Amino acid sequence: MLQPYVQGGYLDHLVGGVRSLIKQGREPYGQASPRIKEVRVGGKYAEVTDCLDMSGAAMADRRTHQLIPETADSKTSTTVKATLKQSSDGRWRLTALTMKGAACTPPSR
Repeated sequence: MLQPYVQGGYLDHLVGGVRSLIKQGREPYGQASPRIKEVRVGGKYAEVTDCLDMSGAAMADRRTHQLIPETADSKTSTTVKATLKQSSDGRWRLTALTMKGAACTPPSR
């Protein structure tokens, strides 16, 4: 299901993360909102820097779908860097994603 969007070793990493959440009895809760700060493209590679608004996202119990309070972080944003590669079919696919954990200031609109 994720193959059209993710490739390489990062796909295995992402699937492993989902399996880990299932074992812990957790699921995503709410929604994070992207706030793109910068996009750099060089040939078939691109890097996107985002100030992800996490104020509406946390984890929930998979059985009850209720918020797990300790997963709702007081930080409302975090810096995310995504690396993409353009495949032979012309589509861009995610190859790596890092969350810096540091609060950031979203770009002005």
